[in-house]
Amino acid sequence: MKKWLFCGLILIFLAGCGSGKFQVPKQEYQTRVQVLGVLPLLVDENSSLNYPQRDILFDMLTRSAAGKHNFLAEQLKKKKGYFDVRSLSSNPQLTALSLLGAGSSHDKWGWPQGYALDAATVAEIARQNVLDAVLVVVFSGEQIEETRRSRTMLETLRARYSDIRATAYVVDRNGQVLWQLAGDESFQAMILQYADFDEAYYNRTDFVRVKDINLSGLEPILDETSDKDGEMHLPEMYEDLFAEIVSGISPSLLDSLP
Repeated sequence: MKKWLFCGLILIFLAGCGSGKFQVPKQEYQTRVQVLGVLPLLVDENSSLNYPQRDILFDMLTRSAAGKHNFLAEQLKKKKGYFDVRSLSSNPQLTALSLLGAGSSHDKWGWPQGYALDAATVAEIARQNVLDAVLVVVFSGEQIEETRRSRTMLETLRARYSDIRATAYVVDRNGQVLWQLAGDESFQAMILQYADFDEAYYNRTDFVRVKDINLSGLEPILDETSDKDGEMHLPEMYEDLFAEIVSGISPSLLDSLP
């Protein structure tokens, strides 16, 4: 009896651990999306970002993101949840201009609630590539009000902090969003600011300043890494982001359990 109870709890846990939110029932999603196209990762350079070298940062991110969607498509293929997953070729800058033109909405704390993706652009991409749906991943600059802790975990400061966040969407050929990773589930790709608790401590003041992280401190986040055998790996940022997306939209037998 205990064994069956344990197995049942494991199944419930696994079935509910995916990231993002489906906008339609999962079984309907599985039926409607058999052929999925993965767009190149997009960078919304028009997003509001409070960072002194924002243009240089966006350029760094754009160069780093180039071609990374191929790895995401391969990871989705390995899950065997779709009839086909296709890595798409397009100009990310031009695609971002046409697809993201309507911008993203935000709640009062600054969390990105999702882009109003251009339905005509999605329909044309789906038609040209014979797709049921398109996976869109967008990096954007955001200013989010939240509480962060010091390195010692003893002090906290609630403020508006600048981040690079990633949101993701599966959109069908008619422009309907079937799944999305947004809001407080949006992926924190790069932390751009920090609260300098040490400065306040050594100056014996309660005033804590929010400071920008230098570009030199951000570059390693975007760099590939190599192991002891010299094999190159994706930056951890992309590995973590792709893991969340894959766990969120890879249909499995568990999804069809009653």
